[in-house]
Order: sequence, then C-alpha cells, then structure tokens
Amino acid sequence: MYTAIILLLLAISFWFFYTGIQKRKKVKIYIGSFIVVLTIGFFWFMGFWGDKLWFDALGFGDRFWIEIFTKAFMLILGAGISVLLVHLFTRSIAKDSIFYKYLVLIVAVIYGASWGFSNWEIVLKYINAAGAEITDPILNKDAGFYMFLLPFYQQCTNYLLVVSIISIAAVLLALYSNENKPSSGKFDITYGITEGKSLIYSGSLFLLVLAVDKFLGRYDLLYSDWGVVSGPGWSDVYIRLPGYTVVAILAFISAVIFVLPPSRRWLMSIFRKTRIQAMHLLPAILGSLFGANLVVWLIVLAILPGAFQWLKVEPNEISVETPYISNNIEFTRYAFELDGMEEKEYSVSEVFNKETVERNEGMFNNIRLWDWQALDEVYKQFQEIRLYYEFTDVDIDRYTIDSSYKQVMVSAREMNQENLPEQSRTFVNHRFKYTHGYGITLTNVNEFTENGLPNLLIRDIPPVSAYPGLEVERPEIYYGELTNTHVIANSEEEEFDYPKGDGNVYTRYRGKGGVQISNVWRKFLFGWKFDGTRLFFSESPTDTSRIMFNRNIKARISKVAPFLEFDEDPYIVMADGRLYWMVDAYTTSSFFPYSEAYDSREVINYSMGDTERQLVNRVAPIFHGVNYMRNSVKLVIDAYEGSVDFYVFDEDDPVINVWQNIFPDMFKAEDQMPESLRKHIRYPVDKMLVQGQVYSKYHMKDPVVFYNQEDLWIRATEKYYNTIKPVDPYYIMWERPESNEKEFVLMQPFTPKNRQVMIGWIAGMSDGENYGDFLAYKFPKDKRILGPQQVETKIDQDAYLSGQLSLWDQRGSSVIRGNVLAIPVDNTVIYVEPIYLQSESAAYPELRLVAVMHNDKLSYASDFKVALEGLYGEAPDQPVSEEEIVEETMRDQKELINMADEALKEYLEATGQSDFERAAQAMRSLREALDDLSGKFDQNE
Repeated sequence: MYTAIILLLLAISFWFFYTGIQKRKKVKIYIGSFIVVLTIGFFWFMGFWGDKLWFDALGFGDRFWIEIFTKAFMLILGAGISVLLVHLFTRSIAKDSIFYKYLVLIVAVIYGASWGFSNWEIVLKYINAAGAEITDPILNKDAGFYMFLLPFYQQCTNYLLVVSIISIAAVLLALYSNENKPSSGKFDITYGITEGKSLIYSGSLFLLVLAVDKFLGRYDLLYSDWGVVSGPGWSDVYIRLPGYTVVAILAFISAVIFVLPPSRRWLMSIFRKTRIQAMHLLPAILGSLFGANLVVWLIVLAILPGAFQWLKVEPNEISVETPYISNNIEFTRYAFELDGMEEKEYSVSEVFNKETVERNEGMFNNIRLWDWQALDEVYKQFQEIRLYYEFTDVDIDRYTIDSSYKQVMVSAREMNQENLPEQSRTFVNHRFKYTHGYGITLTNVNEFTENGLPNLLIRDIPPVSAYPGLEVERPEIYYGELTNTHVIANSEEEEFDYPKGDGNVYTRYRGKGGVQISNVWRKFLFGWKFDGTRLFFSESPTDTSRIMFNRNIKARISKVAPFLEFDEDPYIVMADGRLYWMVDAYTTSSFFPYSEAYDSREVINYSMGDTERQLVNRVAPIFHGVNYMRNSVKLVIDAYEGSVDFYVFDEDDPVINVWQNIFPDMFKAEDQMPESLRKHIRYPVDKMLVQGQVYSKYHMKDPVVFYNQEDLWIRATEKYYNTIKPVDPYYIMWERPESNEKEFVLMQPFTPKNRQVMIGWIAGMSDGENYGDFLAYKFPKDKRILGPQQVETKIDQDAYLSGQLSLWDQRGSSVIRGNVLAIPVDNTVIYVEPIYLQSESAAYPELRLVAVMHNDKLSYASDFKVALEGLYGEAPDQPVSEEEIVEETMRDQKELINMADEALKEYLEATGQSDFERAAQAMRSLREALDDLSGKFDQNE
C-alpha cells in the first residue's frame, strides 16, 4: 500500500511536469515539483515522528528536541555563514564568469551544512564546558580547555580555512577561464585585476586563519609524540613551542601585507619587474607569501626541532626528558583513575592450614567452581525448556540468601523468535504471540548435585525459588540482549506467556512499555516504519495496544546516549521481585593533555616446552585511542517496562558534567538509585581491562625506571578449554588483609614480561562505601609466587592426575579445564581450577575434579573441601579411582534412562492428542537422552 501511494504521487507529479513542459505552463511544473518534495518530506516525517514518539515514551522528549534543534540550527548556521562569506569574497567576479560563483556557492552550502550538522556535539560541549580542576604544566591551561574548548576552536579554524579556499578557487577559476577575453586581465594599480578584491579578501582571510591555526598548534603540542612519551618533551617546549609562535606571527604579517594597499603596491611593483602579466600579479603575490610561510614552517617546526632532538636530546635523553616523563606519568595516571589507587606490598606467608580456612570460611564458601561457559551449556541443556527460549551468557553477581552473603551466577531466559519452527514463523506469532522471554536461572558459584550439575536456587518455568526473597514476581522479559525484533503487546491476540503441561499459559501486557497505538494515524505511521500493509490492515492492534521497538538493550541505550561508551557485558538483576538489566557506561575523551592514548593491542610472549609462542589480542577495543576514561554512569533498564534510567556515580567527571548541562533532565543522582538495585552495582570488567593495561606500564612512577621499561607487567596466562589465553578479570568474594568483612571484588593477576611467576594483582571493589576503590598489591621480588600458567604446568606434570586426564580424554569424553583462580587469603595465595568432563555425545559438561594448590603443593579431589584438606595435611590427595568413575557413570545412566522414558511417554501422549509441536519437542528430548546415554556407555567401557 505504501509503495503504491508513493508511486501514485510520483506519477501525478510526472504528469504535471510533462504537461507543464509540453504546454510551457510554469504553474504545472511548480505543482509537480511541490508534489515530489511533499511526498519525500511526508514519508521522511513519519520516520522522524516515530522516533519522537519513542523518545517521548521513554521520558526523553526534551533530550530528543535539544539534539534536533541543535542539529537544525547548526546546519542552517553553517550553510548560511559559508554562503555569506563566499558571496562577499566573490562579489567582484566578472558577470561573464558568474557560473563559477554559483558553483562555489553550491559547494559552500553543502560544506557549511555538513560541517554544522556533524559538529553539533562539539558546539554544545563548548557552550556547556566544565573545568577538570587539573592544569597542564606547560601552558597552564585547565584540562577542560583541551577537552571542550580547543576542539571547537580547531573546527572553526578548519571551517574558515575551507571557506577561504573555496573563495580563492572561485576567483582563480573565473580569472583563468577568461584569460583570453579582452574584458579580463584589466590592470589596476589598486587591485591588479577585475577579480582583485575577491582574491585580496579571501587570500587575506586564508593567511589570517593559518595564523590562528598555527597559534592553536601550540596547544596541540600537549599531544605530541616527538619525545619518549606522549606530550611535550624538551624539543617541543624549547624549540617547537616558540616556533609555533613565530610562524603564527609570520602568517599574520603576511595577511596584513596582502590586505593593505601600500604594502601590496610595493610587492606588485617588484613582481612587475619580472614581466608577470597584470592578471597574474595577485595570484603570484599570494602564492609567494604562502610559499614563504611554508619554508619558514619547514625550518622552524621540522628541521630545527629535528636537529635539536638529534644533537641535544637523544645523546642525553634520560636527563633531559626526565621532567617531561614525570608529567606524562602524572597525567596518564589521572586520566585513567590510577592516581587515587591504593598501592601496597603483599607480604607473602608460607602458612596455609585449617585455621586459615576457618578464619575465611565465608570466602572459601564462595570460591567459584562453575566456569561460566560450562554453566551456560548446562543451562541451555536443562533450563531452556523450549526451543524458542535461549540463554545468551552467564553473569556473576551476589545476593543475600537465607541471611548469607553469597556469590551467584545468573542468566536470563530470553525469547529468540528465530528458533521457532518454520511453520510457526508467521506474522501473528512474530508480532503478537511470542513477545517475551521468561524468568532467570540462578545458582551458587560452588554448589553441585551429586551428578556434577549446578544446584539451582531459581529454576524452571514459572520460576521456582529455593529461598524466600528470591521470588520472581514479574518474570516476563520484553527487553533484553536477544530482543532484536519489534512486537505489539496488549492486542486482540493473547500473548504466549509460558508452557505448562500439555498446553500453554497466555497473558496480556500490563505495563507502560513501548508506544501506544492510540489512533489510525499512529497505526498508519508504524505500518510505514515497520510491517507495511500487514500491520495497517491487521485487526489485532487496538487503541490500547503498545508497539515495542528498539528492544535490544544495547541498541536502546546507544540510541538514547550515543555520546557514551557502554560495557560489553550487561547483566540481569532481580530486585523487589522484578528483573532489571544493569549496564556500565563510560565517558571518554581523546583530548586530555599529556596523557598516553590507550592501545588495545596486547602482545604476550610465552613458552610451551621449547617453543616460543606469541598471543596477540585486542583488549577492550572500543576504547582504543582514548586518553581519558571514567565509569561515571550506571544504567538500569526495566526488562518488563523498557524504561531507562541514567545514574551518575562520578560527580567530579567533567565530561558527564558537560552532558548533564546539555541534557539536564536526562540524568539522576547516585542517591536516587533504589537500594535494592544499589546492592548489585559492580566494578566493571571493561574498566579493569583498560586500567590493567595502562597500569601494567604506569605502575612505574620513577621516570628513570619508566624510561628503561625495567618493570613491565603483562596479564597472566592460563590454559582454558585447552587453549592458552590471558586470564580475564574475575569476581571473587574477598576480605582485605585489614578487614573481616567479605566483599565482592573484581581481580586481575599479572606477571612480569616474558616470565610466568606472578608479580602482583589489582582489584576493584564493588560493595557499599568502598565501591570504586582501586587496589594494587605487589609481591616481594625476593619471593617466587606461582602464576596461573605455572599452576597449569604443575597439574600437567602430576603423574597420576595427568594420566587420569589423558585416560578420560581417550574414553569418548573431553576434559575441559576451567579458569585458574588465584585467590589471595591471609597474606598467602591459593589456586583453584575446576576440571570438567564432557561426553562427545553429550551437550553439557559435568564437574569431575577440583585441583587446588598452595606454593608447590597440589591437591585434587571430586569435592572442593576434600581437596582443600589435602593442602594442609589432614587428608591425603583424593584421586578419582576407576571404581568411582564407574559408580558415577552408572548413576548418570540411570537418570538418563528415566529421562528417556519420560520423553517417550510425552511423545506418545502428544501424538495421541495431535499436538505435533509438543511431540516433536518430546522426540528431540528423547534423542538427546539416548545420545547422552550412549556416551555414558562408551565412557564406562
């Protein structure tokens, strides 16, 4: 229908055009043009208005209009100023060259409009600039000047430079296209040529803007890469800085010479002696002035600094550059929030005994034995329930459960419409029936059933909770990580809620999410925006129906706040019986003075036997090139309503202060976050990855040590899923050495470059008043502390354990090595690695061993507590015997036989009721159970 309307309108406009041209009637031509413009404008407006309604529904209508009005104003202003300037500078172009004037006016409009439209953020940040309360040591400017004011000045300079070049190009085109015409080239002692005024004014503007550009270049030295570090070094401060002042003055003098008649006449009289034609005098003078500037720039800004760098700086680099290295260290640490971190030496004790475990019982009861990838596979196998449900990942959080503060792993059960059977992928199902996911799964990080499966605290559909306080009262998930399609809720069609027994339970939406389809106009609008005629003519939507789009939480928040960077790992939270997504947001800048830009490329060299190998990774690539970062904002998205709340957690961040000034109604204060959600904020992984990469170099605060790169750190490596990789930051429950309170902490271990012993670790605190604290602990250099890779090697070298793992690998199963967790406790370090076994025919792994290590002593058992006892001598190592393997396998076989029997009964019952979808699902369950059973028999053999 919409296509037909467009074609009809275009056909009508073509008829007006054609008949108007045939009969030479301008009115019809104007009508035809008007219809074309109206058609394009109307259908563009519908898309625009749909976005406006979406922002209004979220409560961000003011934020939407501020951006729209600013873009429109800047587009008009940029186009208007450029056209005005070009028009003024080309007024004296001869009438027979008027084509070139109109041509450059069109170019000026396009350039000015695009400049204004693309620089709206820079303009708003300039108008609402805030100070950073730290001053650079070279030019004594607040860092806010470099972050908010300097980019605006530079963009304005570039704008005027291009406008002047456009004007000069117009004059030269007009001049040389009419070179052989008698009317052109008329000499005049004042201006030289007919087009002289235009060339003089545009040329003078060009030279004047170059002077301003070179003056601003002085501030660009704060990002210089001439020295050994980012920021100005000796050559920049003593040679290039005064050099920029010299070339700025020279360019200004050149502009004055070119614009003042006496000086210009004097130059013209000199150039006339060279027998240059009159019409070429002014272009020659302008070119000569510009050329003279280029020569001086080359000498003053390149040759002289290069010579001093070679002869003065490089032979004495460490002594000459020391104060500038100190500046770089100070400002880089400030830019990445390393300046306020707590740095200590971690005195290492050799003692680990039963008392150690008892004193830290809360911590040992929360050591994560479930690897997220292994648990995700188990969730998919046992908790997805139906084909159309899907878990995206597993998040780590903490909850108070039965009066105990516990670390948990949680995952959201989302709806993935792509998993619907082919015959069910209808318009009605996609838009009105299968609209939402349902519930979460939650388990302790260290609890297992006797079959090696997780002990679920929240499970199944509808959610079943093991403890009071974990009840999920609103389990529907309309907004998530997999919700990539739009849906319409509260329509004539009842929505599928969840499966129950032989049938399904249906529901109606009771929330305020999405945009209400309250009239025919909105139905027509959203039909154009999304499903076309099918939606417009559908009888399912009513006046109270709500269309939900932009439901993917990453796309949703990016559309609302494109000026923020977002953490790669949103996580689901259950608070007050409702489900919420929490996302960490970052403010960044590439204009912080004296700070080194973040390089996301990570290179790690390691040895495997006698072979030297190299790992090359990208670490937090979204931050590549930024030299300032703050985790200033926490986002909360209601999984049922879709509401988005921005909470500011760093009021000292100048960047977020600027955006708060621009969009005053968009952000909320930290204390406005409900306490039930406040308990679940955490130190984000992406932030620690960036800080860890920077700290691995900038923990060296002594300029001489930094210069020699004597103490470079790298992320520790481990053998994970049989692949060598860097250890990612991991969450643990931990007690500070001076505290008896366990806290939720994000930790990252490091090793020295090209070595595998552990040199230190960093931690970010997540709880209460300590939230945001950043700690760094360094091990004594006279102590040998095993790194995770060395722990892996110790496991591989253990005769019995290595043989047992090899035996399992040969019996139709795969051995999966989980994360090695290095856990500081009571001034010592223990290491924990879970080991899983997965049958080749099974879809999920099972925990079979836990290896623990302290110093050089290794203990392992099928039970974590037993393995721990092996470390302090009260129990021997507990290798898993062949009898135990057979006993566990027989137990698993019995369970699988029962599962297959239940699936067969379900299949027969569903077939008898002609419920073929349920029958197909039961058959798949039967096949999976039989495949798993086959794997268990192979393993037992």
